[in-house]
Amino acid sequence: MNKLTITAVTTALLSFGIAGNAMADKHAFNDAESAVEYRQNALSIMRDNFAAMGDMVKGDVAFDAAIFQQRAEDFARLSHIPWAGFSVDGAMPGDNTDALPEIWDNWDEFKQRTVDFTADAEKLAEVAAGGSLDDIKPVFMAAAKNCKGCHDNYKD
Repeated sequence: MNKLTITAVTTALLSFGIAGNAMADKHAFNDAESAVEYRQNALSIMRDNFAAMGDMVKGDVAFDAAIFQQRAEDFARLSHIPWAGFSVDGAMPGDNTDALPEIWDNWDEFKQRTVDFTADAEKLAEVAAGGSLDDIKPVFMAAAKNCKGCHDNYKD
């Protein structure tokens, strides 16, 4: 390719990336119902990963460090996903959600909880990489406490 073509392609890709980031701030949902479904699906998959890890932590299932690590990594990646589905106009409580109005009444606190939750999930993935159940347990319990705190305050 010649230099002009490379410059044009690079400029187009950079422009698309900038526009893509601006559009991402607007959310990728067609309507409030889609936003609710999005966050519910993400939280459901997170729950499934967390439950599988919990079974190992409680001893209900034999601890397998590789499986635990994979679940923890998936959980950490997922911990970033559902929150956009709470900030879409009209995606507040309704017939199809257990989310309580307290989320939006205490928005700053809720947002801080999401930040703390994501940090807990990332810490769990980091510790899981070491493969020691003794090291994992307290970090897992901290994440579980954060989950429960949010459910106690913001979920019906």
